[in-house]
Amino acid sequence: MKKKLIYGGLSVALIIAAFVFSGYLINAKPTPGSDKNIQNTMFVKAEKVNQVENESDMVYRGRVTAFDNVSLGAEVQGKIMQGDVRFKAGESFNKGDVLINIYKEDIEASLKSGKSSFLQTLSVILPDLRVDYPDEYEKWTSFFKAIDVGEKLPELPEINSDREKVFLAANNVLSSYYSLQQQEINLLRYTLYAPFTGSFKTVNKEIGAIASPGAELATLIRSDKLEISVSVFPSDLKWITKGNEVQITTSNGERKTATVSRISGFVNEATQSVDVYMTYLQTGTNSLLQGEYVDVNFKGNAVIGFEIPREALVDGNSVYELADKKLKKVDVEILRQLDDSYIISGIDKDKIIVTESLAGISDNVEYVAR
Repeated sequence: MKKKLIYGGLSVALIIAAFVFSGYLINAKPTPGSDKNIQNTMFVKAEKVNQVENESDMVYRGRVTAFDNVSLGAEVQGKIMQGDVRFKAGESFNKGDVLINIYKEDIEASLKSGKSSFLQTLSVILPDLRVDYPDEYEKWTSFFKAIDVGEKLPELPEINSDREKVFLAANNVLSSYYSLQQQEINLLRYTLYAPFTGSFKTVNKEIGAIASPGAELATLIRSDKLEISVSVFPSDLKWITKGNEVQITTSNGERKTATVSRISGFVNEATQSVDVYMTYLQTGTNSLLQGEYVDVNFKGNAVIGFEIPREALVDGNSVYELADKKLKKVDVEILRQLDDSYIISGIDKDKIIVTESLAGISDNVEYVAR
């Protein structure tokens, strides 16, 4: 029994000694030191600055819209009657065409009846005018003869004295005349004319339906005069002026000319650009269509600078300059912003600048142009 205990104790002692010895060997192994003078090398895409003259013509994508897009509404109530053109979506019309008529025969009959009553009133006072106002009798007689119940009322004769005015007012001549004049104005609302050359974009009522005051009957778009809207970089506005002529290129390569009509005075928050609008007058048979996309070429002055890709710009107005295998950030001036690049100045010729995007730079890295 004692031998077993002795052998067991020796075994445990040997195991402990082995662990202690291995730990000693591990701790005694020398740790390799780091050489702080060793630097990494990074290859970057770089280019030598060469200031050249760059064309500053600006090409943007624009959208064609109707110059006028208005709602056709009724001011009176009545049955919709056919006009000079079909009352259907897509139907074209010319300026001055009758778009629709609203039934008005009862209104015309009422107006004729009113004019007949007015003639009766005048016929009653004419003898009194001849006796009491002999100097005014002739003009009122001519006015009486000029009235035709089927035609527009002639102009009311000039009233030359207060006595004459009192006499006419007492006999309801003035109130009757202006009431009839108002009816004539209302009668004009029963015929709706085309305010411009264009077409029906939408039609909400059919011929024979009843129009209600204030209800939208159709939407009209103008076709002889169009507008083109373009979103422009704010930096390019210095080359664009109201009244400038611009060249438009359609999807099939046809070229046309438009005129800058207005420029927005604010930046669109969504696109960070400024909206520029151009007016185009339709000529010939190959016309532009609303909703069509076109290329718009703005003529600009040539600028002298160096073109870099968009990703080379740092913090909005700087680039990285490479010198003696180190990078430093230098400020530049942006002359023009293009679709995917910038034209810059403010950095000396033959300097080497990085033309790619870098996440950051380090003093412990040597940078080499590739």
